[in-house]
Amino acid sequence: MISTRATAADGAEARKRLVAARAARDIDFVLVPLAAFAVYWLSSLLIEAANATILFGSDAPLYTWLLRGELVDRVTRFHPVTVVLELAWMKLLAPLTLWIAPQNLLKALFATIGAVGVWAAMWAFRAVIPRRQVVLWGVIYAASFGIWFFSSIEESKIVTATLSTLYIAIYLHLRQHWSMRGAVLLTLVLLLDCLNEIVAGFLVAIPIVDALLERGWDRRALRWIAAHALTAPVAFAFLELVVNGYLVAATDDPEGASHLSMLFYYASDNKLDAWTVDYFLANWLFYNLAAPTSYASQVFPHWPNNKYFDPELTNYFSSPISAALAVLFGVMVLASFLRRHHAASPRGCASILLALLAYAALRGAFFFAVYPYESLLFSSSVTLAHLLLIAIPFAASRLPAKETLLGAVALLLIVTNGTFIVSQ
Repeated sequence: MISTRATAADGAEARKRLVAARAARDIDFVLVPLAAFAVYWLSSLLIEAANATILFGSDAPLYTWLLRGELVDRVTRFHPVTVVLELAWMKLLAPLTLWIAPQNLLKALFATIGAVGVWAAMWAFRAVIPRRQVVLWGVIYAASFGIWFFSSIEESKIVTATLSTLYIAIYLHLRQHWSMRGAVLLTLVLLLDCLNEIVAGFLVAIPIVDALLERGWDRRALRWIAAHALTAPVAFAFLELVVNGYLVAATDDPEGASHLSMLFYYASDNKLDAWTVDYFLANWLFYNLAAPTSYASQVFPHWPNNKYFDPELTNYFSSPISAALAVLFGVMVLASFLRRHHAASPRGCASILLALLAYAALRGAFFFAVYPYESLLFSSSVTLAHLLLIAIPFAASRLPAKETLLGAVALLLIVTNGTFIVSQ
């Protein structure tokens, strides 16, 4: 009897040690998002002091109007989830306005949403790369320019980006361990994302392409995806039939009367030439990750009060720090194409990479055709997809000292993008 009790006690102690070890191992899933929140909130104060919240076509001033009790029809019509989050946040934290200015509390909301996105990105990386590289890729995601900047201003774009990141993370884990609860959660996140920005419906390309490549025309596998994909048209119908014209007053402004009206308005106003291609790709693929300069100087006649990055990739080599970042990041990309350890690749590596590529390409093609001049504004939702396209093959490459290289890239990214934030 004594022996049995001793064995049970030893087992309970061993379980406690195991739980403690796992908690210590996962502490970075708390520390990195918390650090990101602090940096984003501090950055928001610097950007506000420099009157730089409207850079890159941001609508930040429209969201601050809600603090005065003014419901902005345009924002509510196209981004109702952000509006509901903002109103609920300010209502919940109203007692804190005795010590913290309401505008600073509002900025804390978007910093919090950005930090949640950092946690979701780390969870996504954990599903497909070695555990020792997850923190470094999480820091790279958190320090990427689009995520950092749009977490530091009042903008719906970071809400869309965080929901898209959470969607990808859930799906990467769901494809490993299928469950109906996981599928329902994935659908709920997609619904919220589509209600906040209807173009988030392109996310369904990930499970569709992955399932087709992995299983072909498997009716059972495609049946739930077909039901899942209905989320986007359901969200669109709700936005157009309930929000637009019922909850929000109708308008004759072609730029903001409805989703279709806005689509035709911008698509008919674009000049898709070689310069536009260069400008779009520079912002979508590169500036979203790292600021090319510490200032924005490009101005478009349509929006004379806004400024954007000059579309010259050679600007990265105007500073030794950004030049080193460009070189090291190039080494990472090249290493992704080198001979790989097949055992280090996740199951279905090729199919998930092509699925992520399909999503990023669809979203990119849409905004190139419709709204290429403010592409940086919409690129944060593909940040995780772009990083995974590099991280998965890079983790399986035979390049030595991968963690050291990742650490150097993360540090240079923090310095490069941080210099832009403090220079405004």
